[in-house]
Amino acid sequence: MVEITNLTLNYKKSVLTDVNITADKGECIGLLGLNGSGKSTLLNAIAGIKKPGTGNVKVDGKVGFVTQENALIEELTGIDNLMMWSSLNRKDILDAISDSEACVLKTKDFIDLKVRRMSGGMKKRLAITSVILERPDILLMDEPLAALDIPAKKDIVSFIDTFKSGGGTVFVASHSEDIFAHCDKIYYLHEGKCELLPKGASIEEALNV
Repeated sequence: MVEITNLTLNYKKSVLTDVNITADKGECIGLLGLNGSGKSTLLNAIAGIKKPGTGNVKVDGKVGFVTQENALIEELTGIDNLMMWSSLNRKDILDAISDSEACVLKTKDFIDLKVRRMSGGMKKRLAITSVILERPDILLMDEPLAALDIPAKKDIVSFIDTFKSGGGTVFVASHSEDIFAHCDKIYYLHEGKCELLPKGASIEEALNV
């Protein structure tokens, strides 16, 4: 689904050099690293937003990108926000968020609430819903669990597992150990390098290097 070969990314200065990652259907790839290590830049390259310096990014399938900042309009309801981001009408959206994949996010419970009255967890789940309405094959997620309460984290992690089981591919950049337990491979980004973290390696120790 995604094949990254000898990729170099430059942003003002060289951020990442010689990145090689292969992600298949049904896999979740974790991107671990401190702030400024290049996680978001790498996601942007996969999404086609950031052009490689050298190397290649091959993507086979439709990409959906859940950015760290929620692009939601505070004065509108959840359903109105979803209708803005989709060509679907209200009935079709309600049907879509009731299916086995999207229903895990429980967006239907607060769909008529104005965004300004939603908790951080509700906003994040709504933002994810707005992306998956377009039925992506590959989902990019930038810090999806940041500053969320435990129930919201559980719902999002459950969604990732459901998306994977349906054959979807996920790339998730995060600092949260909770989410890395659900990743098939974890890549550690540091000092311009992107290295596969060995099985059983401590995430906490890696971040303290």
